[in-house]
Amino acid sequence: MYYSRVFYSNAKTSWRASYTPDIVYANRPGKDLKLQLLSPVPPALPMPPRKTYMTVLQEQGRVPRPAAPAQPAPDKAPRFPLIVSVPGSGWAGAEGTRHVPAMVQLAEAGFVVASISYRGVYQDDAPFPAVVQDVKEAIRYLKANADIYHIDTDRIALLGDSSGGQTVVFASLCGDGPEYSIGANLDQTADVNACVAFYAPVDPEYLVQDRIAEHKDLRFGEDPYPFELHELFQETYGDEPEKYLQSAGCSRLIPTAKNLPPFLFIQGDDDIWIPMAQDERFCDNIRAAGGRAEMIKIAGGGHGLGCWTPEVYDQIIRFLKAYL
Repeated sequence: MYYSRVFYSNAKTSWRASYTPDIVYANRPGKDLKLQLLSPVPPALPMPPRKTYMTVLQEQGRVPRPAAPAQPAPDKAPRFPLIVSVPGSGWAGAEGTRHVPAMVQLAEAGFVVASISYRGVYQDDAPFPAVVQDVKEAIRYLKANADIYHIDTDRIALLGDSSGGQTVVFASLCGDGPEYSIGANLDQTADVNACVAFYAPVDPEYLVQDRIAEHKDLRFGEDPYPFELHELFQETYGDEPEKYLQSAGCSRLIPTAKNLPPFLFIQGDDDIWIPMAQDERFCDNIRAAGGRAEMIKIAGGGHGLGCWTPEVYDQIIRFLKAYL
């Protein structure tokens, strides 16, 4: 029999992604924080019980009680590395649903992906580092429920874009100090093994000078301080703008970081807001400290446009499989 072409199966490397929406991972005053879970394990995963702000209504019989607790997965069930995904929002607060379409390909490659909602300055009057606290609690929650969600707790990565990129880089380095660790599951650590950041303003204190050096237009009201100062802190910085900008800088964390995971940065050279120097400088600082950092430039890529290409997904998957 004659075959014109022969293709090779991806049966051992490709999965069908299962989607479990709106899992409550943290409780904050007046709201619950939720994550969207994409998993390579079909069918949709059960959700463990968790106390929420609906508890009083349930006790009063005004809403149905939750289903019985799900049982942990058997020991023979496969475990997968975890990616916690943080969508960009200008630190205003975001819903995890924004990243779900972009994360399907990673779940199909064999990763559990949790795309999280988090608090922000404009949605919740929660200035930086509130978003870092939320990321840390999401990691701890998922580790505490690893049996249910088929997670290998020794292989955890963060991924974020724009302000979410700055957040994941910061969260990868800042440790589990009391200013970053609130909420539940505090017996779990929030260390990660790798970090991927798209067009991330990792050192806000240098943004104005970097924009000028790369001949980018300044954003509204900039000079001498970047527009991102207001996005990060609203008006809470008072008469100490330099101090607050420095407190959100990722490079300043490197010398004292107990954990230096490998970093992958993706940046478009036509980005109108984020200078290339932001991530280039950080990579140089990581390498100087003995860590590993890679950077991919997307020719013609903008801020969120043209950077999520098939080639980039391939590089992300290769990077994460190398380090997780």
